[in-house]
Amino acid sequence: MGAQSGLVGRDRETTQLAAALAAAATGDGHLVAATGGLGSGKTALLTTARELAARHGFTVLAARGSFLERELPFGLISRLLVCVPPGDTQNQPRIAAALGQTDVLAEPGPITLPELHVLHRALAKMAAERPVAIVVDDVQWADQPSLQWLSTLPHRIEHLPVFVLAGVGAGETCAGPQTLEELLAAATSEIRLDELSPAATRVLLENELGPLTDEFVDMCRKQAGGNPLLLLNLARAYTGHIERLTAPALLPTLNVRLRRLATHAPDAVHALAVLGGEVTLPRVAELIGIEPCELAGTIASLHRMGLLSAEGALVHPLVRNTLREELTITERQDLHAAAARLLTETGASAEAVAEHLVETRPQDEEWATEVLTTAASRARTRNRVQDAVRYLRRALDEPQTTDLLAELGEVESYVDVPSAVDRLAEADPAHPALPGLLALLGEEPEFEADQIADPDVLPSRPSEFEPYLKAIGFVRMRGELAAAYARADRALTVARRWQHRPCTAAALTARSACLRDLGRLGAAEADAREALAVLDSCGAARTSTPVFAALTELSLALLEMGDVETASAVFELVPAEVPDLFGAPALLAARGRVRIAAERRKDGVRDLLDCGERLHARHNDATSWRLHLGGEHLHAEERLARSLGAVLPLAAALREQAQHLGAEGIALLQESVDLLAPTGALLERARSHFALGRALHLAGRVKPARAELRTAVDLADDCGVEELAEQIRQELAAGPAGLTESERRVAALAAEGKMNREIAAVLFVQLRTVEIHLTKVYRKLGIDGRDQLAPALRLAG
Repeated sequence: MGAQSGLVGRDRETTQLAAALAAAATGDGHLVAATGGLGSGKTALLTTARELAARHGFTVLAARGSFLERELPFGLISRLLVCVPPGDTQNQPRIAAALGQTDVLAEPGPITLPELHVLHRALAKMAAERPVAIVVDDVQWADQPSLQWLSTLPHRIEHLPVFVLAGVGAGETCAGPQTLEELLAAATSEIRLDELSPAATRVLLENELGPLTDEFVDMCRKQAGGNPLLLLNLARAYTGHIERLTAPALLPTLNVRLRRLATHAPDAVHALAVLGGEVTLPRVAELIGIEPCELAGTIASLHRMGLLSAEGALVHPLVRNTLREELTITERQDLHAAAARLLTETGASAEAVAEHLVETRPQDEEWATEVLTTAASRARTRNRVQDAVRYLRRALDEPQTTDLLAELGEVESYVDVPSAVDRLAEADPAHPALPGLLALLGEEPEFEADQIADPDVLPSRPSEFEPYLKAIGFVRMRGELAAAYARADRALTVARRWQHRPCTAAALTARSACLRDLGRLGAAEADAREALAVLDSCGAARTSTPVFAALTELSLALLEMGDVETASAVFELVPAEVPDLFGAPALLAARGRVRIAAERRKDGVRDLLDCGERLHARHNDATSWRLHLGGEHLHAEERLARSLGAVLPLAAALREQAQHLGAEGIALLQESVDLLAPTGALLERARSHFALGRALHLAGRVKPARAELRTAVDLADDCGVEELAEQIRQELAAGPAGLTESERRVAALAAEGKMNREIAAVLFVQLRTVEIHLTKVYRKLGIDGRDQLAPALRLAG
């Protein structure tokens, strides 16, 4: 029966059998029926029962019903009693014939009372010597006389040391169904073999594959349920992928059982595998060319075997995939074509019919085109873009309508930019979507679109997306970072709902910029990397503005985190001579900053100046690229930022100017701090507070200096920028002159809670000396009293 393994997950059933054996050994005969569908582990349970009976000293008589010998009278009995002559058979020629004591075959017909009497006496005689265990598998295939004899045993063995275990295959054909029902009704108890538990499933799979994760076990259960045979075949067919896995080793067992059930059963299950969710009895019958009433019994049997759900669909994906793969390509295509016609005629949905049409050869009929385009339209309405693309691509093989190519290009623009460009260019070279798509391939128009949308009105179509993101850029420029982030996040939700990859990438890039401004650098890096992956998945060129924008944000996030090496590696994707695209100036500015941080100042300055030249050539300008050039560039940056109302660039320009002025730059730094206060820009605030604290230190204003530095270190810690936080702590530790060793000793003891007299006694100094040291410590640390000493000393290292 295909793959087999030891009994797993049947402890409850084994315990039940052990109890029945123990009772039979004391003269309380039991007949237990074990019922299970295909692959439920019934045979493994019966094998375990035989071994258990033998260990308990039973004489074990075992046999199994044979489908091919189900018409042979006494065939099962002959296999059970082959080594145990039942005594005098002179007057019972059929029993003698069955046991090979004559050369003639047993005559067909029901078992007679004298024949039953002989068999019962023989069993009683055996049981008088030692307990007897009769184990019969596949009882449903037993011949009629043998089945009749088994059905009489429950009443005959009530007071004998006899244990009978009958294994019944649920849903299988039977030579005497009424007799089998009599047997089941008279049984002492019945064991129904249900699916294995998740824990037992894990044990079975790990016996084959070794330790497994919960996720993997769950995936296996989705494919094969808790069916031992299916799970075992799945494990042995597994090569790294669970989805759409097939198990060809199942087919011999499966096909034999199906053919025994009915000649049309294999065709029925293949039809079910193809029909999928559109299963109805009349449809399956029509598809395989039989009457529904003829199919009904087969469907019921397949359900009892555990192969079909109550709705008539195949339960296990592993079985469905295996049956589909058994068919040749031509057979599959023919079945799908027949199913498509049938479903159309019986009023199924366009999507259901289209799923079959995509698996067929061209039908060369207009109804197929209509179904596919209708299904695509409905799929687009439900934001199932990939399905819409599949349907429309398949529709190209049928008689076409005039606008089909353009419709396909529009849908492909969501997921496959190069293909969309080819379709739209062929359908309509002036199509309005083409410029934006060509930009994704690095072919930009001469002038950049300057349309800006309302940031409070979400885009309703992809063409409105870029103007909306530009509006978010202006919100961000004004320093309204939380508002900008919220809008970018909503835009991302919309793009993902549309399943529009270019829009999704653009929204991720915009959100990355907002996150970087907010100081959430890890999240900013993740968004930029995802944007690049999405752009790659839809075929965007590496030398295109959307890719340049995502690379810019990724490099800046890494730079802000202090990972200069990885930030430098980002630009390995970019040609040394950056193409003159709309996104090139921002990319050059980012690369310039990274190169300067990597101690390649000459190259970095060249990039920054190149950025400025390209902006000038486009009669445009932008903030931030001048910051690292110093001198008059800083004043120009300040003027531009003020004119644009660009809060973060202005704050940074003021801070950079003040850095060169020492204590005289305090006013500029205070303005920088004030500008940033309401923005939520944690990292920029940390930098400005740090610069202000340092300037105040230089001016001898220790107390306000330390307040600024403490704020700065908290902000830097919140951003996770360890390098900046450490620089601030060093400034806190040093102060304008730093604490002397004596001051440190006194401060440490005071921070522990010791009074001045105790400190004087410990250090062997005068009380007045302690007071003088503490006064200097308070001034240098910028605190008011000893209750602030402990945290101030911690900050000071």
